[in-house]
Amino acid sequence: MARILRFFMWGIILGGLTSCGHKKSPEPTVKTRPSTPALKVNPLPSLQPVPMPQEPSTHKIGLLLPLSGPQATIGKGLLEAAEMALFETGSSSITLVPEDTHPGAHQAALKALDEGAELLLGPVFAAEVEAIKPLLSSRKVNLLSFSTDQSVAGNGSFILGFLPSQQIERVTSFAKEKGITKLAALTPDDQYGRLIDQTLKYLEVQGKIQLLGISHYTKGDLLEGNPGNTRLIEEIEGYKVKGLEALLIPEGGENLAHLTKLFHSQMPLKVIGSGQWDTPETLRIASTLKECFFASPDPQEHLNFETRFQQTYGYTPPRIASLAYDATALAVALADKGYTLQNITFSQGFSGTDGIFRLTSAGLNERGLAILEVTPSGFKKLSPAPTTF
Repeated sequence: MARILRFFMWGIILGGLTSCGHKKSPEPTVKTRPSTPALKVNPLPSLQPVPMPQEPSTHKIGLLLPLSGPQATIGKGLLEAAEMALFETGSSSITLVPEDTHPGAHQAALKALDEGAELLLGPVFAAEVEAIKPLLSSRKVNLLSFSTDQSVAGNGSFILGFLPSQQIERVTSFAKEKGITKLAALTPDDQYGRLIDQTLKYLEVQGKIQLLGISHYTKGDLLEGNPGNTRLIEEIEGYKVKGLEALLIPEGGENLAHLTKLFHSQMPLKVIGSGQWDTPETLRIASTLKECFFASPDPQEHLNFETRFQQTYGYTPPRIASLAYDATALAVALADKGYTLQNITFSQGFSGTDGIFRLTSAGLNERGLAILEVTPSGFKKLSPAPTTF
């Protein structure tokens, strides 16, 4: 039977990390102790007591999610992904303790810890992580959050979310392999855009790219007829005069569609992007992104997870649901070893639903990323994601 789950620590055999085939959620069962055999009359002076069967030890894991309020749909998907991880690993040593972060993340974490949680998974948002961090040192526990905000990493807080800086470094490195070094970027005028700017300037200082310039835009700049349209077009023309070889647009979805429409008259213009391109919306504008590529986790790995989830629960999970699955599977993998810094940051890493990853002592993550080309028939893999670190 084909193996459908691979989540392991290389070099160490960890029980319960593989699963064969698709498993539906098991029906709850009630375990009963075998009855003690009746004692017989025996002329010997005394009898040793019959030992009672030992219950297996369990580890409580706090799961901090928005289970009510406007983000409840996301919370539901993450909770069910975590439960699916338990079913597919066949683990009986982990008990999930879900707590709702909608009333307050600090309160939710405190409740989970008071119930005996040895490790915390979640929450989703950076502000919630900040609210919880004071508890980590006082209770001596670690937290695996689903945030992508690097500013909340460290001091017991680990970030599992996909980090844009790694995607930019991977895609520019691949571009350089293809002889593309003169780059310019279009980034949103927000926190995400500033992170991309910082990454590009770091790569320039390292001599890995030649950065011709960065243009910023707001949502309003992209609206048809806005003066921002003319400004952006003129700035791109200026980069082309300087020898522009590729334009980085790290956003996907609606903004990517607006930008490609804006520069349609300047096509073909080679554009490179980030994991935010990994959506059906990008394929709808494939005709304007000919020979354009981006860095992202291998979509086939995620598709396998998504298919199993859909078969189990009947709907497509939120994109970040795979983080809850991997975090839970990691908790299973380390259950018998302990949730220490040394174990969590195992240098050879883990293999999850989005490929290999490992956590660093600074609280960040490193992932193996693929390079995907946008084509009318789907995403074409130009460079596979690595399978080992």
